[in-house]
Amino acid sequence: MIKFFRKTRQRLLTENKFSNYLIYALGEIILVVLGILIALQINNWNENRKIKNKEIETLKEIRSDLIQNIDDIDVNIKSLIVSKEANEIIIDHIENSLPYNDSLRYYFANLYPYIVFTMNQTTYDNLKQIGLNLISNDSLKNNISDLYANQYSSYRMFEKTYLVEHHNNYIKPIYMAEFNSFEVKSSLQLINYEQFLTHKQYKQVMNYSVSMFATFIRIQSNLKVNIEELIIEINKELEK
Repeated sequence: MIKFFRKTRQRLLTENKFSNYLIYALGEIILVVLGILIALQINNWNENRKIKNKEIETLKEIRSDLIQNIDDIDVNIKSLIVSKEANEIIIDHIENSLPYNDSLRYYFANLYPYIVFTMNQTTYDNLKQIGLNLISNDSLKNNISDLYANQYSSYRMFEKTYLVEHHNNYIKPIYMAEFNSFEVKSSLQLINYEQFLTHKQYKQVMNYSVSMFATFIRIQSNLKVNIEELIIEINKELEK
């Protein structure tokens, strides 16, 4: 093709057809420019396709992480319900001075749920390094950022401040003082049941536990709803 253009230019110059040569040269320049523009357009299209594919892949991975987080929340809520009910049963025994029975060993072992919400946010952390602008839908991008940066962060602080501190300051000392065997979520044997019933602080601690576990059940349930709504939003984006 280049050889053809060269021969054509030479023929026009040889024949002294300068005006025709200028027209031809202009046309050749236009063809070159168009070729460059087309090449740039194809390159841009390829780059945009790569970015879009990366966005789709990232959204799918975030969705997978969120599904795992929901599974973790479901397990946590079940543990919180078990511990809330265990505390309520022990409180009933304290208030009514009910006689000891072996079933209490299970409830004593479940006074605390021993849960930690493990947020799977590997994909989100990678996304922050790449740049959140990879997500083209601004509303979806903002909702993803809000969940991970705000809601998850707030819950983590709340869990550490209240749930973990309550265990360390109150539940753990009760276990260490009142039980001669310790098998978490299995069976605990009291040293002295009558002594336990008459302790002034234990009922107060357990009432606080019941209230706090109910609060955490509500918080995690609300968090689950928000995660589910975000998954729906991601699905809609992936279907476009």
